[in-house]
Amino acid sequence: MKIKILIGVIVLFVLCILFVVVKFFVLDKKNPKELELTYKINAGIPFRWEYEIEDESVVSFVKSYVIKDENKGGIVGAPVYTKYVFKGLKEGETTIIFKYVNFTEGRVDRVEKHKVKVLENGNISLVSAK
Repeated sequence: MKIKILIGVIVLFVLCILFVVVKFFVLDKKNPKELELTYKINAGIPFRWEYEIEDESVVSFVKSYVIKDENKGGIVGAPVYTKYVFKGLKEGETTIIFKYVNFTEGRVDRVEKHKVKVLENGNISLVSAK
């Protein structure tokens, strides 16, 4: 009986160790060849974030996806967080510009600039943000 309990405890311990290793060392590993920028909007408000890449030969847009949406049940003003992913194409520096656009009036309310650098090996990093 004690052997079965001891084996059960050991198996449980090994499973916990495997979970921690996979969670923190495999799943959370960032890809150095991609840059992720997160932006928030409020649901039901006529604004959206639009991006522009100054030199598209250095960096390209890969994808965007919602990472957190608190707009359950159509709550006006609930925050929605979107992640924008960019990839380095060649060595160099460029700027990614995000504009907070009121799409009903066609007006830009805010501009944020991110200077990025791509190394020879394709790794991309944020140099500065304004």
